[in-house]
Amino acid sequence: MSKNKNRKPINWHNFSHLKPLFKPYKKEVSQALLALFVTAAMILFFGRAIKCMIDFGFSKNDVHLLNLSLLTFIVGVVIMAVAGYYRSYLVNSIAEKVIADLRKKVYSHILRVSTEFFEVTKTNDVVSRLTLDTALLYETISSTSSFLLRNSLFFFGGIILLFCTSIKLTLLTLALIPLAIAPIIILGKRVKNFSTQTQAAAAKTGAQIEESINGLKTIQSYLCEDKETGKFSDLSNQYLNISLQRIRIRSLMVALVIGAAFGAIAVVLWIGGHDVLNNKISAGELSSFIFYSIITAVSLVSISQIAGQLQSSSAAVARIFELLEIESPVKETKNPIKFATNNEVTIKFNNVDFSYPAQPQNKILNNFNLEIKNGEKIAIVGSSGSGKSTILQLLLRFYDVNSGSITINNQQITQLALADLRHCFSYISQDCFIFSGTIFENIAYADSKITRTQVENLIEKNASLQFINSLDDKLDHFVGEKGGKLSGGEKQRIAIARAILKDSAVLLLDEATSALDNQNEKIINDLISNLGKNKTVITVAHRLSSIINCDRIIFVKDQQIAETGSHQELLARNGFYKKMYEAEELTNSN
Repeated sequence: MSKNKNRKPINWHNFSHLKPLFKPYKKEVSQALLALFVTAAMILFFGRAIKCMIDFGFSKNDVHLLNLSLLTFIVGVVIMAVAGYYRSYLVNSIAEKVIADLRKKVYSHILRVSTEFFEVTKTNDVVSRLTLDTALLYETISSTSSFLLRNSLFFFGGIILLFCTSIKLTLLTLALIPLAIAPIIILGKRVKNFSTQTQAAAAKTGAQIEESINGLKTIQSYLCEDKETGKFSDLSNQYLNISLQRIRIRSLMVALVIGAAFGAIAVVLWIGGHDVLNNKISAGELSSFIFYSIITAVSLVSISQIAGQLQSSSAAVARIFELLEIESPVKETKNPIKFATNNEVTIKFNNVDFSYPAQPQNKILNNFNLEIKNGEKIAIVGSSGSGKSTILQLLLRFYDVNSGSITINNQQITQLALADLRHCFSYISQDCFIFSGTIFENIAYADSKITRTQVENLIEKNASLQFINSLDDKLDHFVGEKGGKLSGGEKQRIAIARAILKDSAVLLLDEATSALDNQNEKIINDLISNLGKNKTVITVAHRLSSIINCDRIIFVKDQQIAETGSHQELLARNGFYKKMYEAEELTNSN
């Protein structure tokens, strides 16, 4: 969203997006509006009650009428309090429900957008919309909209009752209203501009916090704590300075509005006082008039302030619903082909070209061709950036190819339902993402039907997972955010256990043992070898020593397959693979 959009008039159309979210709560909305109307009506009624108390109770010294007026006033207060309770409860509960529904809807949609979208979109921006913008929208629904309706009733109801009390004084009051709203018109734009700058400064500050936390180990290892603290201090000072300017202008505006509004009331009171002395109106009518004048003036000021809040809310609604309007770059076909693997999978890459959306000019694969037969054990090797991991991501349709095709059992993967396609693969990425939660929750993540007994049996059969039993809480051990309480090797072993329990036809291993020591790497490789006997296994390898027993090794270079063959065949060929293998052997020997 551009900054200039906050300076435009309120886009009421943005709020129309919210209408479907209120449909399940139509009854509660009707009850809340009724309670709001009753509350406003009671407050307006107090002006007439004041007139009766003064004219009939005090002026005529009639105790009976005074008591009746006071009793009526008290009844009105009770009705207002009860209606106010239901208004507050209903409005806030509706707001909570609507925002919860909206967050769930947006979150569910975002999870189904392909990772290609996040190549060009900042994660922090999406998080901000789901948290800060929805919080602002909650405030609008629970408070701002209620205040707007209530103050609108006060303003228009007050104007009508003012005319009913004294036409002359009402016309005089209306003539003085421009004095009250002039500061809002003059200073309002500056307040909005500072508000926009404040939002931008807050976003920069939030981004700095997120980046610092994610890079904490790097910051500490390079002794840059003071440097980052200085950067954050500068951003915080910028935010503070802009906020102080906004507060100063806003406070000046409020002071001028209050001065002008109550100055106008003083003029009306002076003229009205003379009318009372000349018996043109009663003291009760003047008191009632002043009451309604204050109500009308305050409601007008509130409406003007609310307009600014609604402007920000309108922008927030637009930002939130922009997420719902995102179309995933990777689209699922409307009429997918029925697909069942029966655990037999043949994969083909046919003349595939691909480049990442963030760098379309940098081609990763060019006219790439590869066939992987059912049950084959394939290793993909090559230098960093050669496209090894990309091949796995294209299989899972995290991205779509630019041209060419990928087929499984002679069916193009673009013609399959994403669920059917991804059911074929158990994927272990090189970063081995671990969710905040327990070890059991992470291992059993793929299927809610997985039992503790199944996980315990897997641990018992797998020596590399038996470290779990040494933990105090064992399977219930809390791993921390992103698995922060685990070592890199432990995270990889848990990720492998998660993939094993999914039991798919194809294992995709993206440097799955890179964080393990030699002993644990051998254990994991033996485990994968045993479990993968009847499966197709595609391994992206960092350590060539881990893939020497593969059926076929694919060496990728310059966007294509440079060499292919078994370990011994490639060594005999004396090409790229042999040079890489000898370099690794030399490194290990040193």
